[in-house]
Amino acid sequence: MAKHVIAVVSKDDKFCLQEQDVEGVEYVKVPGNKERLATVYNRLIEEHKDADYLYLMHADVQLDVEGLTKHVESVAGKYDLIGLCGCQKINVSQTPLNWFCGSIPFPDFRWGCVTHGELGGETSFFNRMNPETTDSEVACIDGLCIIFTKKAIDSGLRFDENLGMYDMYDTDISFQAILNFKLKVGVVVRKDLSHFSVGKSILTKEFYETEKKFREKWGFPQVKNPKFEPEAVK
Repeated sequence: MAKHVIAVVSKDDKFCLQEQDVEGVEYVKVPGNKERLATVYNRLIEEHKDADYLYLMHADVQLDVEGLTKHVESVAGKYDLIGLCGCQKINVSQTPLNWFCGSIPFPDFRWGCVTHGELGGETSFFNRMNPETTDSEVACIDGLCIIFTKKAIDSGLRFDENLGMYDMYDTDISFQAILNFKLKVGVVVRKDLSHFSVGKSILTKEFYETEKKFREKWGFPQVKNPKFEPEAVK
């Protein structure tokens, strides 16, 4: 039987998933976190290297865990790093840069389904053009849930602790997996997925500063944001 470990990191002591939601799955909660998310995630990977699947999940995510684990097992061998939302095509000239903004030029190449608590229960069904498809290979995933398979864990793939506190870790791990570790990245589409936050942090100066570090790391051109660097506007 495959070993599934769900690890959830919270800035406070609130967790959407309760013990009764995760029966049969090892559930690790990290409350009151003040460290870089990449640091905590890397420590969790090292502590659970015996897992077949390690789910690194936001505390404000709710979904059918049993359904998710069965879905993940059903695509065993197809993908090495798995998310619940992502895009097949990404343009790194977009800013703020994440899977969603990077795929603005390619809206028909997004995958996933999520109901947003912060938007009053509005649902985004990203692959509505292919509604029957429940998994797909992608180029970049969203950080609300990042699933390391055993292959990804054993490969040495780890989060970059030199980026921001909570930003760019998902985009960077996607790029690392594909470009540096030659791993396959995929999405499993879960219509039962709910997420309270809609990711407004990408509009902050903190995200912008982290994005600049990310671009420097990967050799991508810097894209100035006039909101934070008004002198760039002539």
